[in-house]
Amino acid sequence: MDLGEDMSRKQCFLVVDDHEAVLQGTVPALQKAYPWADIFTAQDYGAAIQKMQQVQPGLMVVDLSIPHASGEVATPEVGLKLVEKLLTSTLAPNIAVLSTDINPLVRLKSMIKGYEGGFAAMDKSLPLQEMLNYIDFAMRGSVYLPQKVKSRPEFHPKWLELLQLRFQEGLTDKAVAKRMGTSDRTIRNYWVRIQDALLIGDEPDKDLKVQIEIEARKIGLIH
Repeated sequence: MDLGEDMSRKQCFLVVDDHEAVLQGTVPALQKAYPWADIFTAQDYGAAIQKMQQVQPGLMVVDLSIPHASGEVATPEVGLKLVEKLLTSTLAPNIAVLSTDINPLVRLKSMIKGYEGGFAAMDKSLPLQEMLNYIDFAMRGSVYLPQKVKSRPEFHPKWLELLQLRFQEGLTDKAVAKRMGTSDRTIRNYWVRIQDALLIGDEPDKDLKVQIEIEARKIGLIH
């Protein structure tokens, strides 16, 4: 894959996945496609951050479901935290997200659209060559998001914070307002905007916030 004469032959890639079998498939495929690259691996968030600081990779291949540290349970929240850190880093590596569930990326869609580097997200079930094609998009500085992520409405960070505090920490609206440093009225307005964004209608026989929670979980806004 010809990426131009300016591409360093000593550029580093970092693959982050906690499944050894996946690493054994992904790394050789990348090495064959990009023979000039040095490829490193990490299996948890802490190791990924440490290795990233050491080698300053030009490409990060990340599974969303990874553990925070060795021996801990892998969760999408940790992988999403890593991707968010990459999106705000001065290094600005090209990023490829390979995961069985890419829906949580909808939370970072606005950040991805404004990202300085290339970005591609894809399902792990895709054929290997198709995944390599999308990784190549990212290497060229393009942004690729699957339709199911691209078509989702963008959610303001404050709305996402409200969903997290209410449905993952179990706080009341009043407690949420206090934690977020805003008024009860603002929280009520956020609920209306979230309802509109999720295209949820008013149904007298259904609890609106339960419907919001169901839909938010379905599309990956909360877990």
